[in-house]
Amino acid sequence: MITNCPLCDKHGNLFFQDDKHTFHECPNCKGIFRDREQLLNLNAERERYLHHKSDINDSGYYKFVSPIIKEVKNYFPKGNTGLDYGCGHTPVLSELLTREHYEMTVYDAVFFNEASVLKKKYDFIVCCEVMEHFYDPSFEFKLLYELLLANGKLICKTHLYDNKILFDKWYYKNDPSHVFIYQAETLIWIKNHFQFNDVKIDGRLITFSKYA
Repeated sequence: MITNCPLCDKHGNLFFQDDKHTFHECPNCKGIFRDREQLLNLNAERERYLHHKSDINDSGYYKFVSPIIKEVKNYFPKGNTGLDYGCGHTPVLSELLTREHYEMTVYDAVFFNEASVLKKKYDFIVCCEVMEHFYDPSFEFKLLYELLLANGKLICKTHLYDNKILFDKWYYKNDPSHVFIYQAETLIWIKNHFQFNDVKIDGRLITFSKYA
């Protein structure tokens, strides 16, 4: 088993193991990460993501992403530029924000892998149910910080783990593409290490701020 944390590179301790899943916990950043030997290859990952249903006319999906849309509208005027990072095969969130008159760009390492998108900077980045899929979260958060303009925000959504959750029964660990799970302490570590100025945690909504 390979047990170095992909976020901070410290040695992790075995956290959970059954016949399908092995997770380690990092004592430094408190990230919980799937053993590297269990990571999906690109084809299997693509097939898994193709089963994700995203429909712009689905009211349930709109309700799911609406906290992100509200957060964008709270901080940024219409016409600002945004990046939908990890948009998936159907970039519904990007389209919804376009309808709110934001200038949106999409990027996805599997479905919309256009390198030129990562050479620009944006007022805000939205990252909905994506960060738990990061094979290399150290690389990803460094990149996301660099893609933000001054006074920008990285607005994410994921399900955080805390000790009130029974991990062995938790649905979130069962998705084989969920490879890195965050605790509140992990988000604070990310803020400090990657030099974000602030992190706000509101349930599953996480907002990192980069000031001028």
